[in-house]
Amino acid sequence: MVSEPDPGNLPSPAPRGLEPGDEADAWQSAAETGTARRASASALPAWVPAHAFVPREILDAIVEWARNGVPNEACGLLAGNRTAEDGGTPSRFVGMRNAAASPYRYLMDPDEQLRAMLSIDDSDEVVWGIVHSHVASKAEPSVTDIGLAAYPDALYVICSLASDPPVVRGWTIREGLVSEVVLQPA
Repeated sequence: MVSEPDPGNLPSPAPRGLEPGDEADAWQSAAETGTARRASASALPAWVPAHAFVPREILDAIVEWARNGVPNEACGLLAGNRTAEDGGTPSRFVGMRNAAASPYRYLMDPDEQLRAMLSIDDSDEVVWGIVHSHVASKAEPSVTDIGLAAYPDALYVICSLASDPPVVRGWTIREGLVSEVVLQPA
């Protein structure tokens, strides 16, 4: 059973794509409509892994890409041999241009994304993860991140630059359910 959203339990970063000051209204709206929900341990579907291994050099590449993207969010893809659910690990990080050029949201350049996804497919790999950064908020999915999550089998990896050193965390997002997957350096 999924607990109903409680504004006090929702993630604290400002939602991407909103004007400063609109955060409280967005969180309240998400809580009322149920579009942002955290899964309780008993509500987790079988496909949610508790942890996933990520090579240290890939984590370092994500942090470097995020830092180079400032003042805007950075984004990219992780390719792997299998999904995290199936015990796979990412084998490469493909950084992408943020076509939104915004510190509040990201949009992978469509041409780059298409080329990267075709390359992943041609290499018999899968999209292991969708990566983006948060410039000034925690490494937690925003309301916008949750609403735009379109790859339920991929992990959503968020690099927060709000602290030094940056924090990188992983999440599953499926049908509005958000659950953390602990990323362990391999």
